[in-house]
Amino acid sequence: MSSIDRKEKQEQPPASAVWQEESVGAAAAASVPPEETPEPADAAVCENQAQQDPVEELKLQVADLTQKLSAQQDKYLRLMAEFDNYKRRNVREQMRTIETANEHLLQQLIEVRENFERALKPQDAAAAPADALVSGMKLIFGKFDEILKKNGLEPFAVPGDVFDPQLHDALMRRPHESIAEGHIAEIYEKGYRLKDKIIRHARVVISDGAPKPGAPVPDDAKEERI
Repeated sequence: MSSIDRKEKQEQPPASAVWQEESVGAAAAASVPPEETPEPADAAVCENQAQQDPVEELKLQVADLTQKLSAQQDKYLRLMAEFDNYKRRNVREQMRTIETANEHLLQQLIEVRENFERALKPQDAAAAPADALVSGMKLIFGKFDEILKKNGLEPFAVPGDVFDPQLHDALMRRPHESIAEGHIAEIYEKGYRLKDKIIRHARVVISDGAPKPGAPVPDDAKEERI
């Protein structure tokens, strides 16, 4: 055997060493776990879960908004019911105020009625003179007029006032010796004012000024109905 063959033979490892190396490599390869890859079914489940999350969130938002809307509707209904009750109470209070005001006025008019009743009682044989009866009527009228004024009712319109269509209703025009044209010559019905409100206009005759000299004037004067 030549020296070269002996050298190559020495460099080759023994068969037992080669077998051990192959065994160790196989064991190492077996010890490394294979990479886990999701099965097709697992991938579909994950995808569905990713798609359901926004839907669930929207459902929660809708449920929350529905609850808030219901609360607001309940609040609105309660407010409407309270407002209706307030209106009913207000109407009742106004009616009571009107009734109370009428009661106060009627209590004051009781005295006037009793005075009229006393004045109209039959007198004895020595009847009071007519001027005494007239004087009593004047006192009663003065008391009655005082009560009306105290409650805000006042008459207006006297002869000589300037005619005002906002206050007076003109029935006719006629000449007048002393009252200037466009002024009230006669009062048919007085007007009445309650506080600042006109509750009845005065019905009046308007002066047409003094009659012209030499002009024929009938006994009842010239009248121009309006």
